[in-house]
Formats: sequence, structure tokens, C-alpha cells
Amino acid sequence: MMLQRSLSSLWRETQMLTIPKGTLFPMCGMNLAFDRNLIGPAMYFGLMGDGQPIGRYDDMWAGWCTKVICDHLGLGVKTGLPYIWHSKASNPFVNLKKEYNGIFWQEEIIPFFQAATLSKDSTTVQKCYIELSKQVKEKLGKIDPYFVKLADAMETWIQAWDELNPPTKAK
Repeated sequence: MMLQRSLSSLWRETQMLTIPKGTLFPMCGMNLAFDRNLIGPAMYFGLMGDGQPIGRYDDMWAGWCTKVICDHLGLGVKTGLPYIWHSKASNPFVNLKKEYNGIFWQEEIIPFFQAATLSKDSTTVQKCYIELSKQVKEKLGKIDPYFVKLADAMETWIQAWDELNPPTKAK
């Protein structure tokens, strides 16, 4: 059944829910909206693609980091039905090759994020992200050297974010 455009938007808004504090979720980057000023620095999707030992977990990684940071800073996270439906032909063998390490590593990654805590000194998204990157290096770096590189990339991301997004002066 087709809904009128105005009713369609209203219907989608009623299909949203707030992710409870302390609960992770599998964020998908294809239907993502966020307040850049509130949480933008945490939206780094990680080291993925050719030459990396993991694929397709970039958006989930960003979601897990963001959720830990939002919980710490008292910011809400919502999820719901997608605005854009996505379907494509897919080869399960190719997918498994891209996702194998991610599937295996989730046994360590999920408990890491569930147990992650940030200090009271982490009062901005950037400070939270840097603190989280240090924990990634220390705790997940033992699983695979990839996580040491990822932690370094997380810090580089924040340096770049701060350089390209200087604070605006109040008028």
C-alpha cells in the first residue's frame, strides 16, 4: 500500500526507537543521519578495503564507537526503518571472504565495547574517541596488529577533524 508522501514520513518517524544506554546496535552507513556538531568526530568508519584483513564492518565499528561515546556524554541514539531500501545481487562466497575475520573477531570486539568505560576527563567527542583509541590499541591490539593500525588511524582522524573543523568564535 502506498502512503501519501506526508504520511509516509510520519509513519517512518513512528517506527523509530531509542537504543537504551549500555546497548550496542549494528549501525548501517547506508541509511545514516547524525548531528555533525554533536557526534561528527566519532563517525570514522575505520580501515577497510583492499589490503585490510577485514571488510564490511566499517559502519558497525563506527556505530559501536559512537554508541559508547554517546552513552558516556548522555546523548541519545535512535534507530528505525530505512528511508532508502537497498538490495543487490550478492555472492555469499565473496562476502564470506570479506567478512571472515570480522565474524571471528566479533567474539572479542563486542565484549570490548560492552565493557568500555571512559574517564570523567573525556568531556568532548574528540577526547572520548582518543581515549577509546588507546583502549583499542591496548586490548584489541592483542588479537591482531590490524587493531594497532586502526587505533593509530582513529587518532589521526581526530587530528584531521580538529584541523579541518576549527571551533567557531561566538558572535
